[in-house]
Amino acid sequence: MVRDSKGTHPGNPLWGDGWGWSWFDADKPLRTTSTDYRSDCQGCHVPATATDWIYVNGYPVLRH
Repeated sequence: MVRDSKGTHPGNPLWGDGWGWSWFDADKPLRTTSTDYRSDCQGCHVPATATDWIYVNGYPVLRH
């Protein structure tokens, strides 16, 4: 995820809700396999909406 507080990519299915979203497979680290963040990413990140879609509980340094 990359922060996009200005909404600079309207209409792009990998950008939305203030972020650029992407999934990279371990065997293909240079190309995203995501096609739409709503279907590919939000399913896992919905529980973390209270912390701006980011799981910070497992990474204490991110809470600061």
